Amino acid sequence: MKVNVDVTRKFEPFLKPHRYKIAYGGRGSGKSWTIASMLVKKAWEKPVRILCSREIQRSIQDSVLQLLGDTIERMGLGAYFDVQKTQILGTNGSRFIFEGMRSNITKIKSMEGLDIVWVEEAESVTHTSWETLIPTLRKEGSEIWCSFNPNDEMDNTYDRFVLHPPSDSYVVKVNYNDNPWFPKELEAERLQLKEKNEDLYNHVWEGEVLSNRDGSYYAKFIDDSQIMNFVVEPNIPVDTYWDLGVADATSIWFVQQVGMELRIVHAFENQGEGLGFYINYLHDWRVKNQAVLGRHYAPHDIGVRELGTGKSRLETARKLGINFLVVPRLSVEDGIHAARAILPKCYFEKTGCKDGLNALRRYRKEFDEKKGVYKPHPLHDWSSHFADAFRYFAIAFRENRPEAGKRQPMANTDWLNG
Repeated sequence: MKVNVDVTRKFEPFLKPHRYKIAYGGRGSGKSWTIASMLVKKAWEKPVRILCSREIQRSIQDSVLQLLGDTIERMGLGAYFDVQKTQILGTNGSRFIFEGMRSNITKIKSMEGLDIVWVEEAESVTHTSWETLIPTLRKEGSEIWCSFNPNDEMDNTYDRFVLHPPSDSYVVKVNYNDNPWFPKELEAERLQLKEKNEDLYNHVWEGEVLSNRDGSYYAKFIDDSQIMNFVVEPNIPVDTYWDLGVADATSIWFVQQVGMELRIVHAFENQGEGLGFYINYLHDWRVKNQAVLGRHYAPHDIGVRELGTGKSRLETARKLGINFLVVPRLSVEDGIHAARAILPKCYFEKTGCKDGLNALRRYRKEFDEKKGVYKPHPLHDWSSHFADAFRYFAIAFRENRPEAGKRQPMANTDWLNG
């Protein structure tokens, strides 16, 4: 039996060995469809282990499993693969695995013998995730494939693979006009956006990065001179500001007020873990940086009782040894104004805040493509959690402003001294 895959000229180098194979560009380019076809063919030809990943995968429905299953059927290879609920197995021993990086990076690190990692929607993958994933792929001849529509020029994936591609990489930009199978149904949509908003059209359909200021709430308030390397000052408390996720990510900013300076010394985010995990992270960070932790702030909904336990996360946190102060409930718009006011006064630690800074610069209004205008509210995406936590920081700082310069009693942190 012979299986052929229709590959355009720009994708032909994907058929040759390269450590990194990167395809980026606008909508309708056929990136995911083509990569899925090539990977299915590889898995049919010989036993391979392929991890299909993305930054955030809340459920298997967020993965490319359905796309690969449809591709297998389209290629007439249904007899050679068992498409299960959470994985795809080949009769020759091939296997497709599906995991999100943010919540399962420890699990991914322990995987052995991976031949290929395909990272879909790679524009949202953070510096931390890349630095963890890449060394994990150690098998001789192993490869990392990426497909994404670029968002921001500051995104780590764009900087890492497009602006500064590593050795042994093939990087190609593909758009709708490179796709001979571009569906006619999308053509009217493409032309409509081009007429309404040329800049956004160039981003959506031509694969151009957004300007940092296109719909962005915070980008113009962050100057490169505010980003530098510095160490945590001893004996000055570091306060933490949280956005607590349940199904979503939990984000934390670590802030130290030194005189009149607001030093953002660290930013941390993870997903799929309980409060105990983050409290342990605070303990390890404090020891590593010889720091003193001060007050801990959380949004108002930390006090809501959960149906399953009848207890709030505020009560759960107290039992684990951390007393949160609750940030007043204000509108998102008011919180954004507070964040814009405080940003020019902040200094960010270059290494420890890298992912958080990228999120702040990326955080922007949602765009209504049909009307060609920005909506009056934020787009909820990977950048939202860091942005929300920073908003809580700005609100808490503003509310406590009359007492600036006078330290309030610290929250209970006896658990840190054990």
